[in-house]
Amino acid sequence: MSDSFFSEDVDLPLQQGDLFLTSGVTRVGFANAAHTPMAWSSFSTHRSDFAPSLKTVPGLTSLSGRAAVMVVSHDCHIDKEVNIRARELMREHKLSEDEAYARAEDDDSLDRHVVVAPVIRVDDLVAPEDKDGRGQLLSGRRIGYLPLPTRPEFGINDLVVDLGYRCTVDRLTLTQRLVSLSDDARVQLRYALARMDSLRTPDIGVELEKAVGQKVIGVDRPMGKRMTIVLHLSDGSDLELLPRPAATQAQGQGRQLPPSTTE
Repeated sequence: MSDSFFSEDVDLPLQQGDLFLTSGVTRVGFANAAHTPMAWSSFSTHRSDFAPSLKTVPGLTSLSGRAAVMVVSHDCHIDKEVNIRARELMREHKLSEDEAYARAEDDDSLDRHVVVAPVIRVDDLVAPEDKDGRGQLLSGRRIGYLPLPTRPEFGINDLVVDLGYRCTVDRLTLTQRLVSLSDDARVQLRYALARMDSLRTPDIGVELEKAVGQKVIGVDRPMGKRMTIVLHLSDGSDLELLPRPAATQAQGQGRQLPPSTTE
């Protein structure tokens, strides 16, 4: 995994791949069948029960708790409402671009929600003696998980992002940004999301046929093809596969600051 997985820039706007502490993530289930897998036990520390809304339906239980999470919303989604409002202000009120974005960014009702995935310990997924299982998780070979390289200064050691459990949270509940990802690492995240959500489905088409039986040995962003990533296959061939979502800067100014914190 690349040594430049994490960005050294601490003043980036909110973007896909940011690691945050959040006030809480929540799951909801029937009260008589609430269950918490071991991997999620650290953020299922608070339980609330709700009366049934129908006589024939059991009551509901919510399980929630503080967690470290990674933002997985695409950059173009994170500031979509701010960009729309700013363009309206420029068009209808003849404001300058800077004035329009400043006014739009001050409106905390815009772009309030982002999709995140929790960060969990490998020890909560596989037993310490399961060397093969740990190796698959930490090398990124297991679909649905993005491994994070060890960085003691960030408290990151044997951690993975669980892309199979994504939830929507209010951006104001993201209380502390821990670190951002580099551009290369964000490509790895997008590939991991695509591999989980799309590449295993049967409707991708014959474009992937030449990859059958091959191992992906690298992912690259070719010069001159900014909207494409290339998979390098073990037989020496390359496969252009995934349109790369535009970065925040390409969609307009967007919010220039991370979310304000609330406790």
